[in-house]
Amino acid sequence: MAVIETLFFTVIDRGKANAVLHKAQECGAKGGTILLGEGTVQSNKLLEKMGVTELHKEILVISASEELSDILHDTLSEAFLFTKRNKGIAFTIPFKRCQKQSLGHDKINSLYDENISHYCIITVVDKGRGKECMKSARLAGARGGTLIHGRGAGIPTDFYFPLVIEPQKDIVMIITTKDKVSTIRERIFSDLELGKPGHGILFTLPISRTSGLSENGSGESKEGLP
Repeated sequence: MAVIETLFFTVIDRGKANAVLHKAQECGAKGGTILLGEGTVQSNKLLEKMGVTELHKEILVISASEELSDILHDTLSEAFLFTKRNKGIAFTIPFKRCQKQSLGHDKINSLYDENISHYCIITVVDKGRGKECMKSARLAGARGGTLIHGRGAGIPTDFYFPLVIEPQKDIVMIITTKDKVSTIRERIFSDLELGKPGHGILFTLPISRTSGLSENGSGESKEGLP
């Protein structure tokens, strides 16, 4: 059984994920999953007048060893110019690993430590509330995020016999620095009333490495996720 040590994410413009995946497979990746999303843009009066407030994105997710993840960062960043503004970003989320010890106890090795500089905040809410989530995040200091549309698989909120209607969901993914993660998370939790049943969930994951984040003094990209 293969051991997944990390999940490698790439967020790029719509239509480019297949090319990125092919390059990743040349590096040793066995495959990947492509998700469709929308990158939220910073407030810009000219863009708003033109009706451009969202950018179509693709999110490529690849399971990889730590070694392969590092190779993907180096290779894909060079091949697809992630160092240039708005060309795309990549980040790695590490997994906890359990190792059996001689006494039969599990020892947890984790990358949740002081070496982590960036975090990924993921919020799942009902369809249509993703933009509300991003508004709250920006008020708390986030630069942007990526919105992914999904579908709930729990108890449906409505039905018309004999057809069951499953609730659609918005999944908001935000990359931010360690110093801002608590403030952003708490603002989203409060504004969207996530403490109430059925209002949504929020969780935070550590990021062990990033590529393509334009440093602006705060350690994050100027648009969070492109």
